[in-house]
Amino acid sequence: EIDHAELCPSADYTDVAPDAWYRTAVDYVIENGLMVGTSATTFSPEASTTRAQLVTILWRLEGSPVVNYLMDYEDVPEDAWYAEAVRWAASKGIAGGYGDGIYGPEDDITREQMALILYRYAQHKGYDTTQGGMELREFTDYEEISDWALEGMTWAVNAGLLSGKGNGILDPIGDATRAEVAQILMNFCENIAR
Repeated sequence: EIDHAELCPSADYTDVAPDAWYRTAVDYVIENGLMVGTSATTFSPEASTTRAQLVTILWRLEGSPVVNYLMDYEDVPEDAWYAEAVRWAASKGIAGGYGDGIYGPEDDITREQMALILYRYAQHKGYDTTQGGMELREFTDYEEISDWALEGMTWAVNAGLLSGKGNGILDPIGDATRAEVAQILMNFCENIAR
């Protein structure tokens, strides 16, 4: 008999069922040091992901580089746990703020914000971002996609990173849950970052 706990890091978390659609992705992000649990026994798959958390994940994926870049975000304290990640992401044009010196690190990240950040990260890495195929107008909530996010969303859907939620819904302005982020990161690492 296979011991789930020995094979799967997610077995330590009481809120990640062995048959959950995101279990494999949670195992992947834990094994690769991209995400950790919210406690010793929980992963909180349905919890939202913040803008600071996403850029910190990408910063870890990049090897936690230290960059010399002057940040002008008044809401990113120099000693914040995410400060170096935001500094790196801003310096590379991967993630910007809202304007007027605001980054919004504790804001829940939307699916379209996440798609655009991953798109910019893929471009920064020199990965192929020319995927085409599905027309986003096929989604019933296409009109909800912000103009600034359209290119990133189109890429993310056609690259197989982001999919709809059923019934023709893409949910671009919905918050990205930790389970969704884990799945998208696994898809990114396995399909884009090759």
